[in-house]
Amino acid sequence: MDTSKQRLDSVHLKSNMRKLGRLGILTNCIHRFLANLRRQHAELAAGLPPELVARYLTKKALACFSQVKPSASEKTLAAVAQEGFDLLDRFAGHPQVSAMLSYCLLQRAIYDHCEVKQPAADTPAEIIVKPPRQVSCQSLQNPSDPEAGYSGHKGQGYQAQVMETFCDSEDPHLKARTLDLITHVAVAPASESDSRALLPALADTQARELGPQEVLADTAYGSDDNCQQAAALEVEVVSPPPGLPPSPGLPKDRGVP
Repeated sequence: MDTSKQRLDSVHLKSNMRKLGRLGILTNCIHRFLANLRRQHAELAAGLPPELVARYLTKKALACFSQVKPSASEKTLAAVAQEGFDLLDRFAGHPQVSAMLSYCLLQRAIYDHCEVKQPAADTPAEIIVKPPRQVSCQSLQNPSDPEAGYSGHKGQGYQAQVMETFCDSEDPHLKARTLDLITHVAVAPASESDSRALLPALADTQARELGPQEVLADTAYGSDDNCQQAAALEVEVVSPPPGLPPSPGLPKDRGVP
């Protein structure tokens, strides 16, 4: 089997999870934490305000968050974020509670979507919800699938990097007899850039004596740094160059001759 010529590309894998907005993510994280706290530490859950427990643990009350009007969504999101942070702060000094997975997921959701400001140690922290554009693509998408990421082009889920051999002969009979062998597969969150996948793929295939001498890939894989490091491994990367920036054009105040 000739592995000297290979091609590398990624495919998006959709995760079997519900698509949640920021309000849905926070309320679900609070619900999971309170449910686990009541199950594992009933005495601590009994000391929480009854209205807080009723708001997040009963299905009927939790469903009300999905019916929030757009005009009130910002205010509701800020209130939910504050209650989530108060729960984190309340049990931060409890080693068994703070080690729970549901606690860690709530903590991740709060810090993914909010900015915590505390001017001094003796003053209460101020929770500010981040604008949507400041939320990272690596933020928590759903507590049911904490490892999933987000791609602005393809959505939530994962990506699989696949590298395979190919035949570039113009002889149709030779092509028909040549098998395309998959030599490398790696799964990562959808937020990971393709540019980071080339060198691990080369290292993986070379370690198994299946390394290529030439790799065809999209523009994202063919950065200068990737090409130089691949060349040090005696591998040539063939990829399209990045597009040129748009031309500034003529100033608006200039007439057409």
